[in-house]
Amino acid sequence: MNPDDQTKTQEISKGKYELTLAEFPVFLLSKKGHKDIESIAYEDSITGKEGERVKREWKVYPHSKFGLGTESTFETLFELFQVWKENGFNGPYIQFGSIYNLLKRKGKGTGVKEYNRLVRDLNCLVGITIEAKNSFWDNEVRAYVDMTFHLFDRLELFKERATGPATLPFSRIKASDILYGSILKNSLLITSFDSKFFRSLTPFEQRLALYLSKIFRSQTVHKREVFEFARQLPIYAKQTQHVRQQLRRGCSGLMDKGFEPLKSFGFERGADGTTEYIVFKGSRVAPATLKGLAPKQPKPKPKSDKPADEIEYLVEQIMGFCQDQQSLNFYKKVARLMPRNTIFRALSEAKVSDDMKETKKSKAAHFTYLIKTYAKEQGITL
Repeated sequence: MNPDDQTKTQEISKGKYELTLAEFPVFLLSKKGHKDIESIAYEDSITGKEGERVKREWKVYPHSKFGLGTESTFETLFELFQVWKENGFNGPYIQFGSIYNLLKRKGKGTGVKEYNRLVRDLNCLVGITIEAKNSFWDNEVRAYVDMTFHLFDRLELFKERATGPATLPFSRIKASDILYGSILKNSLLITSFDSKFFRSLTPFEQRLALYLSKIFRSQTVHKREVFEFARQLPIYAKQTQHVRQQLRRGCSGLMDKGFEPLKSFGFERGADGTTEYIVFKGSRVAPATLKGLAPKQPKPKPKSDKPADEIEYLVEQIMGFCQDQQSLNFYKKVARLMPRNTIFRALSEAKVSDDMKETKKSKAAHFTYLIKTYAKEQGITL
């Protein structure tokens, strides 16, 4: 095999997932003791405009018939993203062939039990409702957005007979405008692992792997208060020792199975002597190492052929986020020379880092680092 072809194959095998879904809880990770749970809820506070504290709320409500998503639904969603990726995210529909085709991709049996479980997962993905308050920022209108939405709008299964299973290879599921819009904005997490590795993990390890993959994009040390972090995953144990035990088991399992980004973890007490934290240490995956995995951008001409109003609009978007008047001339140069979707990619990633309190210096400095990195990848001098 040609070395370039081998590299391309390795890149294609990398997993992809949506960034916001890697951060917030969407599914129950265990079947035990959750019959009385009516919704999945999480809230925290972030630093907003001009240093204000902004409370974010995230709630997931169940499908009226099938309830909340389970660990099986979680794995199904991840596999759907891989099918979508292989099709180039070329539209809101994810064409997965047939139920049996998707079962085989997941490495599952193809019996009646497995068939019914997968149909339940797919219906659940259409029916669950997410209510998010202050969890999204609209850069165009410069406002926080309260949003209620579904991940998927429609499931279509094709059958040869009215009473038989859906065996025809035309089945598909349609992403909602919100989810597909996020993909169009390149809000994608590129993992260091593929579907096979993901399936080898326990549901809790899977959740940790996606969360930490996102975290280690921008930092090498990550510290969280244990109970707040438990709510975000979610873990429903009430005793600290049980939460700690589950976290330790999950992290150790990831490291034992070869999850490369996580190098070590540990627990420590806060200054008050009672608050307990978990500290993750890992290797940062710099954007430059992801070359070839993001959609290829056309190499722009040294002199911009963008209309003046387009450049002005892009400068406004950058300034609206960075709030750095001293760098205005640099931002104008970025708006002139860089492709529009690359600019929004850098803004999106810098915003995610800022929302997660991961930005070390300033959000303006982080945006500058990202846009210069992408400019270098594309052979553009800023």
